[in-house]
Amino acid sequence: MADAERGEQPALPGPVLPGSVFTVAEARARGVPPAALRRKEYDAVGYGIRAVTGVEPSLLHIVRPLAPVSGLTVASHTTAAALWGMWLPRRLANGPLHLTRPLRLSRPRRKGVAGHQAPLLREDVVRIAGILITSPSWTWCDLAALLPVADLVVAGDSVLRRLDAPVRGGYLPRPDPLCRVQDLQDLIDRRSGSRGISTARTALGLMRPGVDSAPESRLRLLILSAGLPEPEVNRWIMGAGGRPVSRPDLQYRALRIALEYEGEHHLRDPDQWHRDIERDERLRQLGWVVLRFSKKHLRPENRAATEERIRSTLRARGWYPGRAV
Repeated sequence: MADAERGEQPALPGPVLPGSVFTVAEARARGVPPAALRRKEYDAVGYGIRAVTGVEPSLLHIVRPLAPVSGLTVASHTTAAALWGMWLPRRLANGPLHLTRPLRLSRPRRKGVAGHQAPLLREDVVRIAGILITSPSWTWCDLAALLPVADLVVAGDSVLRRLDAPVRGGYLPRPDPLCRVQDLQDLIDRRSGSRGISTARTALGLMRPGVDSAPESRLRLLILSAGLPEPEVNRWIMGAGGRPVSRPDLQYRALRIALEYEGEHHLRDPDQWHRDIERDERLRQLGWVVLRFSKKHLRPENRAATEERIRSTLRARGWYPGRAV
């Protein structure tokens, strides 16, 4: 028998919450009574902040009530970098949330939050996905105070990727490149004297547009630190009739040496592995040498052997110290 026939009122849907993490004020505005927020369905995760019990929130959900578009608090530093999908060292994954406010306001103070103040201009803040976040270029400059040069180069390469690069990750719908080299240079000039800016200047000179992944950046930096000539990044090699044959991660075009970094997904996906083999065979038929690398080649204990492998291949192709390639 239907509820109406029994004289009962149909059940009304519960209030719609703004996300799995929300402020008490937001819940109250949506009709959730104070007593309901004290039930086991919700966890207190900070002053005035509640989370739905048993739901693992994403970083974006965690940040949204702390840096809403209606406020003046902005996600910044490594928090902004993770949201943008920048390549960061794994050691920073479990660090505090970073929030920044304009200089005229006090810095954010919450448990688990690193608060900052900064002279942010309108163009330094992006409103996206319900949050306020520092722009990719400002975020990268903030990282200069936290990262050594090599890690900053890797993070910087991630904001300079080409338009047709593989999926970058992150939480925010913005296409590559996230910014231009000139954007970073302009901000370095504007933030002259800030902590880490000298590191940023050094890193910018080592960054290259068009890199697909963090290991590719680290392989290129390994080559440079060994005193070897710098390879080109992700340029197409053309075959007969101008047909594109391959776009190696790194290459020495004049010497016909291609360097490919093989991520774990290449090994786990049989179709991808097959395509890689065919790609390399096409290059060899054109007279190229193909050197393939994995994460083990970049480990500290293997760096010397990796450097020597590249050096010996260069010499076998006619390179010698002092010769341009």
